[in-house]
Amino acid sequence: MNEYARRKASLLDRIALAVLPASLVMATAAAAVEPEKQPFYANTPGGLMCGTSLDNACKVPAGQRLIIEYVSGYVFVPPSSSQFTSVNIVIKDAQLGLNGAAFHIFPAVKVNTTATNDVFAFSAPLKIMLHPNATFYFQPATSVSVSGYLVSGT
Repeated sequence: MNEYARRKASLLDRIALAVLPASLVMATAAAAVEPEKQPFYANTPGGLMCGTSLDNACKVPAGQRLIIEYVSGYVFVPPSSSQFTSVNIVIKDAQLGLNGAAFHIFPAVKVNTTATNDVFAFSAPLKIMLHPNATFYFQPATSVSVSGYLVSGT
């Protein structure tokens, strides 16, 4: 390789190295999801709570993915001496390979006792993504609040 060809190759290598990182940054920034700019999700479609049993499981809207960021809720059970119980999120999402199995466990702490019920509360930040048409519910749960956002996706 003559001197001219070697300098030209060196110059092209330096240009490629200077341009490549900039293109990677632009591609990364364009693909980034900004949660504060996404449609907010709450488990109250049509003003009614979902997600407290299999019969009223929440469903991720078609064509969107759900990013859950926080969950909380209450469990009412017959009185006992127990100070703790656990709550599971049950997920059916074929793309994740989950077919109605309990996935995460949330500890719940007794917050009240009456003659007929013990009341346990659970609350936890988390980050989980569910695909379009996936379903989920919490068991056991009397009341549950799910916060997150929706992003386009399949």
